[in-house]
Formats: sequence, C-alpha cells, structure tokens
Amino acid sequence: MRHAMRPGTAAPARPLAVWAGLCLLVNLPGGGYSWHYFVEGSRALFAGNGVQPPGGLHLYADYPNLQIGPVTFLVAQVLRQLGPTNGLLAAQTAMMALGLLVLHTLHAILPRLRPDLAGGRARTTLTLSGGAFLVAWASLAVHYAHLDDVLALTFATLAVRALVDGNPAVAGVCLALAADAKPWAAVFAPLVLAAPRGTRRHAAFYLVAGISAGWLPFVLADPGTLGAAGFAITNEPSSALRALGVAAAGTPAWDRPAQLLLGCALGVLAVRRGRWPAVLLLGVAARLALDPGVYDYYTAGALVGTLCWELLGLRRPTPVWTLGLFSALFLAPRLSTAPAVLGELRLWALLLTAAVVLAAPRGWCAQASPERVVGDVSRVR
Repeated sequence: MRHAMRPGTAAPARPLAVWAGLCLLVNLPGGGYSWHYFVEGSRALFAGNGVQPPGGLHLYADYPNLQIGPVTFLVAQVLRQLGPTNGLLAAQTAMMALGLLVLHTLHAILPRLRPDLAGGRARTTLTLSGGAFLVAWASLAVHYAHLDDVLALTFATLAVRALVDGNPAVAGVCLALAADAKPWAAVFAPLVLAAPRGTRRHAAFYLVAGISAGWLPFVLADPGTLGAAGFAITNEPSSALRALGVAAAGTPAWDRPAQLLLGCALGVLAVRRGRWPAVLLLGVAARLALDPGVYDYYTAGALVGTLCWELLGLRRPTPVWTLGLFSALFLAPRLSTAPAVLGELRLWALLLTAAVVLAAPRGWCAQASPERVVGDVSRVR
C-alpha cells in the first residue's frame, strides 16, 4: 500500500541538496582533520601481524585510542584504496550525501506514521531544522571526516524507518551495524522495544547477534579488547561533565559505562511513555551530558535526535528543538570563549531538552506507534 504525501508537506529536497553542497564546499579547505585515524586503523586491522604492535583481531587491545567499530574500518579500507587525496574526497562527499539520506529517510516515514499532518508545518520544520542540521553534519562529515559517527547515525535512522515499515529484523540489524560502526551507538538499543509486541524478540535477536558478530571475535582473540573502553580523553574546561562538578583531568573510569546505562535507561523510559521517537535524542543527550569532549561534530548526533522527535514525535512539528540545541552546542562556542559559561549552557540545554521531552503533556505528542501503523496496514491488506 502506497501512502501519498500531502501537498503541503512535500519535501524541500532541492534547496536542502543545494545547501548541503555549499556546506561541503565551505568545509573542504582544511577538512579531513581526523581521517588519518580511519586510514591507520583500517591498515592495522587488515595488515594483522604486518604492523607493530600487531593489528588484526588484536587491534583494540593494542590501539585503544581507536574508539571506532570494525564496520567503519571495513568501509574505510575500501575508500583508502582510492589513494590519500581521492579517498578522502570520496569519503567526505559520500558522508555529506548520507546527511541528505538521513533527512530523506525521516521525511519518507511521515506519510506512514503521521497521515494526520496537514499544511506546511512539517515542511517548514524540515527546511529550518534540516538546514541547521546540515551545517553541523558538514562539520562531522567533511571537516572532521568522522566516518564512524556518520555510519552510526545513518544506521540508527534506517532502524527507525525499518520499525515503521514493520521490519523488526531489519531494525535489529541496523541497530547492530550502528554499534559495530561506533560503540557509543549501543545507546540506541531501546528502539527494539518500540517494535510490535509479538516481533520484539526478532529485533532483539538480530541486534544481539549483529553486535556479537562485530565485536566478539576481537574479545575472544584478545581479552585486552575490553580494556579499550577505558581509554581516556581530556576533560575540557567547557564540557558538560565539568559543569556537573567532575574536575578530573581525563575521562573518569565510570564515565563510559554511565553514558551507556543512562542513555539506555532514558530510551526505555521514552518507549514506556509512548515517546519512542525520542530514543535517539535521549541517547545522544546522555552521552554529551557526561562526555569530557566538546567537539563540534558531536552536535550532529543531537540534531538527528531532535529531527526525529520534531517530525515523528510531536503532534505539531516545530523546529524549536533543533534550532535550540544547534544554538547552544554549535553557535555558542563561536560567540563566547568563557569555558564555564559554555559548559553550563551545554549541560542545561541537554538536561532541559531531555526533561521536557519526557515530561511534556500527552497532548503535545503524536500518538502513532510502529505497532499501530503495522496493524493498520495489515487490516487494509
């Protein structure tokens, strides 16, 4: 059964594509800041004992600074065959295109999940929020060239679509691929609970099987792989973690597990309250609120979450959430150099967003769920 999009909600695809192209061009000079990690990591993974210290299945034990999943290194291995310059340019272009795929995917879900939408509100939200999102996405995809985060966020978005399309197994695979691309993406796992009741076990099975297939070979070959989770980065003066009162110079030992547990707990709570489109937003918010880093590219993950919530979770779509977090996380550091102010702003923007999403009156939220959509389509057929 095909669902036609109402005329008022037609996607502003061409303007956003042009804007994405401009963002790509602006960020190309001096771009690819972190691409060397993906080149070096993929070389070490596939060269095995041909590098020192050994790579292969010992990769994460011997190179704990590579907080990047094996799926990402597989993609990077293909791209780097094009050469240093062409491989990077191809990666940046492809990653920018995946940002447009994220927007297209969320928009494509609307007629299935939200047939009640009328007028241009969804179009306005997609245009304004999508424009801000692409600015932050260009920082992630082009300036920093963080292939792992790009893949994780893209797979998470495809998992949302698979749930709405009634494909829980595909949703589980996509969520597993997200975690296999970037370990922190495991915070999106609660999305499997949004699958129709009788099919959740299928989504959960493929999620667990996919994560096991990606990571278990490394753990079995070298138990030191588990120690890579303790790799520490600098606790920046403007981080939300410092604003919480954590003055440690680097990442505390409890921090990464706390990010995962808090993100999953908030995701489960969102599903239980009928706000499953907020799972991505809450998972990223938990990560950023407890993260010692303040890199620009973190913002892209938060905006994928706000877009999902604005378009799919709110009864009346509004770009306030995306534009608010974009201002607090991306624009503010360009307007102020006061670390304490930026840290407080970062922390409170994330906390207030999560609190309002979970505590918002039921009348603010759309009532459609994957289970209801699948059931409605089955009855029509």
